[in-house]
Amino acid sequence: MRKNMWMLLVLAMFSFVNADDAGNKNRKANKLYNQGKYEEALKLYEDALLLDPPNGKLKMNRGSAQYKLGDFDGAERSYLDALSSQNEKKVQADAHYNLGNVQYKQGEQLEMEGNAASARGKYSQALENYINTLKLRPNDKDAKWNLQMAHRKVDMLEGQEDKPGDQDQDGGGDKDDQEGGENDKKDDKNKGDDQSKDGDRGDDGQNQENQRQERDMKQEEAQRLIEQYADDADTLNKPRFQRGRIRQPEKDW
Repeated sequence: MRKNMWMLLVLAMFSFVNADDAGNKNRKANKLYNQGKYEEALKLYEDALLLDPPNGKLKMNRGSAQYKLGDFDGAERSYLDALSSQNEKKVQADAHYNLGNVQYKQGEQLEMEGNAASARGKYSQALENYINTLKLRPNDKDAKWNLQMAHRKVDMLEGQEDKPGDQDQDGGGDKDDQEGGENDKKDDKNKGDDQSKDGDRGDDGQNQENQRQERDMKQEEAQRLIEQYADDADTLNKPRFQRGRIRQPEKDW
């Protein structure tokens, strides 16, 4: 019995020492971060996490350093990890906000590469994280502004995705029109053969409709939050806030 108590006491002391060492490394890393030495700060945050792996605040700080270094995929993983391991409301709100900023940046990169569909997906994820931020912190003006920016991006890219389909139907050369007509005739003649194909199309159409409904619900919620949390229209529509500004690292604890 005494041996077990002694072992528990040793483990508790060891955990305390590790946490204290992790805190010291975090404070040193924060100083480096504030000096713009992000690579050195990241190394110390990672060292601190080896001593205190469950620490959600350290994961947040690591993500912020990764973001500053342009490692958006790494930052996204760090913020998601922080969300799963930290129940503190402030950390949760900051993690959602930072995660939204990372996903917005990823969307911008994909958009520049011409991948509109994937970009819209990232902007939609950012939109959802800004919504979650505002649920936890309703007066966060940066999140309000970023929410509106992401909402506009999703709407814009949806409009761009609709245009190519319209052009295929309305435009194109005579050859395409003729081939389309011949294909239509073949479809009419082979209705029996196409029954299974029609079934597949129906499933795809249902999936697309479900995705569209889910997307519309998110956008409706975003619009509702924009209206609900805006102090006034002028305040929200002025770009007073720095979109993409990552919250400062968590300080001493």
